Amino acid sequence: MKLATVIGIMGVLLIFPGAAADLKGGVGPSTPIDDGRSLTALRRAAASGNAEAQRRLGFRYYHGEGIAQDNAQAVALFEKAAAGGDTESASNLGRMYEFGMGVKQDDHRAAEWYRRAAELGEPSSQFRLSVMYYQGQGVARDRVEAAKWWNLAMAQGGEFTERIRASVESAEGKLTLEEIAEGKQRAALWLKLGNGKQ
Repeated sequence: MKLATVIGIMGVLLIFPGAAADLKGGVGPSTPIDDGRSLTALRRAAASGNAEAQRRLGFRYYHGEGIAQDNAQAVALFEKAAAGGDTESASNLGRMYEFGMGVKQDDHRAAEWYRRAAELGEPSSQFRLSVMYYQGQGVARDRVEAAKWWNLAMAQGGEFTERIRASVESAEGKLTLEEIAEGKQRAALWLKLGNGKQ
């Protein structure tokens, strides 16, 4: 990894804490692994094209739960699940590409995957996409577009909103009043048009 990339990632982590958090849905205990039957059933369902099974099996590979840890295999399964419309898998792929887990680190691809999940209303991807626009990481730097996406993430409320609030307020403090207003207008229009509804 190039020094500039490492410095950029460290900067993001300082400005936006929690950026390197674990994959969504992969934190904490998963379904207990019995004598291998659940893993066999999961593999069968994943092979038949079940997007949820592909995502869950991808988590097993990512965490090495009852199976050899293999990020490249996790990525392959997340890609299949995302192609089947699984929002969490698209978000996970953003993180895998952003931090080079099982794939070559690629900010442009990370932004594409975050955008796919963000457009389906996934708040952590909306926030990550806002960070990428704010930093000009994988996309052209656009502070108004960053404000749009963090406003959408914040609008969802809940625990996630509270975790990112300080970071958003800090970043927003560096924008002009015009940029803040335009970001809010873009977010409102996006919601009015019914985006983010699956």
